[in-house]
Amino acid sequence: MTTQSKDNKPYAKITNAVDYDSELKLTPEKKPITNEMSAKLAAGDPHFGGVSIEDALRKTFGSDARYWEYYKSTGVLRKCINMVANFTTRAGFETTVRCLNEKDDPEKEEYQNVKRQIDELNRVVNMDEVLKITQLKRQIYGNAGWQIDGTKLLKTRRLIPLHSAYIYPQLDTKGDFTHIKYAYVKGNVIKTDRLLYFVNDQIENSVSALNGVSAIRSIERNIKIKKNLERDLLYAARSLWAPIVIYSADMRGLTPSEQSTLKTDLKEDLRPGAIVVTNRQVESNVVQYNPDLNNLIRAMEKQDEEIIGNFGIPKALLSREKTMARATLEFSIRAFYESTIAAEQMYLKRQLERQWYDPIVEELGYADKIRIRHEWKPILDPQSDLIIALVRAYDAGVIGGDEFFRRLGWELDRVPESAGNPDKEEENNE
Repeated sequence: MTTQSKDNKPYAKITNAVDYDSELKLTPEKKPITNEMSAKLAAGDPHFGGVSIEDALRKTFGSDARYWEYYKSTGVLRKCINMVANFTTRAGFETTVRCLNEKDDPEKEEYQNVKRQIDELNRVVNMDEVLKITQLKRQIYGNAGWQIDGTKLLKTRRLIPLHSAYIYPQLDTKGDFTHIKYAYVKGNVIKTDRLLYFVNDQIENSVSALNGVSAIRSIERNIKIKKNLERDLLYAARSLWAPIVIYSADMRGLTPSEQSTLKTDLKEDLRPGAIVVTNRQVESNVVQYNPDLNNLIRAMEKQDEEIIGNFGIPKALLSREKTMARATLEFSIRAFYESTIAAEQMYLKRQLERQWYDPIVEELGYADKIRIRHEWKPILDPQSDLIIALVRAYDAGVIGGDEFFRRLGWELDRVPESAGNPDKEEENNE
């Protein structure tokens, strides 16, 4: 509320500084690129040059910059996204050889030489870090892309990260994903054979689906509510120790300049406990300020729970659970792994094999003989309760050998034949 003086008569104006209905709207989706926009990007139009990429995104590209700002400024959100990425990639990986002919030997020197070349290439491009950053960007933006640098795959010495906001997938007339339009590369085009591209929650083959869905979008309103509550708590913390004082000053007979000066002096000089000296009448009304801090804090915690629940992370891992039994914590971590992390690892594995390993194997001339597998190292302790429970179930005849290894996440074609069939082992012993 602001007060003014018109002809020395009282006047009041109420101003609502925030459009709350507008605040509840979700951030607009990323705009599709047009030929005009593509031409501007290729020509280095000033609209996109000379400013930070965040400024360019806010002006033109929609939601991407907003989600990045949420990630940077919302602690619980950043911790959740980082934790999913860390759990997915922290144990590392190894590569293995699979022969297309079951009778072939994956330990052949020529096959192992292919594996060694790929392992060296993974080391050079720092594939562990590439996969971690990929996982972070998939959750924040909905997609992540890397340009393959070099004229031949085996001469590649780096993967160039692409800014997700500038990636625009393109389909041909058959509906196949053939290339992306991307600013700041020659011709604004990167073909899929020179691209590693990962998407979050792609459920159909369309341009919009290939853009992916940010993990932040479904909790955007919760983030906005949390930020508003944080602002209210900040105000309460600043004002809690003193009441609100409303001063009424008699300004009759003062010129507009003198009135403005008096208002400024009152706002700047009047503080609780101060001594006020004036030659005009000044009246004060004290309003006791008693914010409901408990409900305010609980409301913030509720928004945190919604954000954490969106990622399925046990609250104890984020130091949000005060007490939790060890057995309960272990069960929660296992459920988090099996429901979230395992699916993320499977997606990255399949995409990396299809986009990275298979083209290299084909270039080396072994596409008709072998495939290179991406195998995640186990995250959980192999001496865990799951192992013990499965062994007991197997000994009791509740599950068979194949089911035992399937529940461990092993691929059956890598398990020795006798390990999945005790009778076969006995026959061999005879």
